Amino acid sequence: MRVMAIDYGENRVGIALSDPLGVISQPLTTIRVKSQKALFRQILEIIQESDVGLIIIGNPLSHKGEATKMSEQISRFIKQLKKMTDIEIKLWDERFTSQYAMNIMKEMKVKKQKDLVDQVAASIMLDEYLRSSSTCTT
Repeated sequence: MRVMAIDYGENRVGIALSDPLGVISQPLTTIRVKSQKALFRQILEIIQESDVGLIIIGNPLSHKGEATKMSEQISRFIKQLKKMTDIEIKLWDERFTSQYAMNIMKEMKVKKQKDLVDQVAASIMLDEYLRSSSTCTT
């Protein structure tokens, strides 16, 4: 069973997947949002093809840890996704993941590409989740 991370944005949605053992995170793709219907279709396709058993969705909290306008959009997105799948969905604090992704790419001398930033941010978020859940079970 894989864990899928979603870095939701109005224009782009970054996707990352864990390995089948749920240990290693890796960026998968960035979906350009043309319509919500097409977005959900692509996400459901990835879920089915990749044997996803858990979905982590980034919650862009404020610096103070409070919900933002985007948090409200994420909440609506989750409600719609729950209507389409029985897979467990968890919110994950994603503060600073996009900035961290840009810093990593800069250090690696990778040219800034918005699509890549989104999937790397999703991978960072997933890595944080995987590490926290492994320390909770040991």
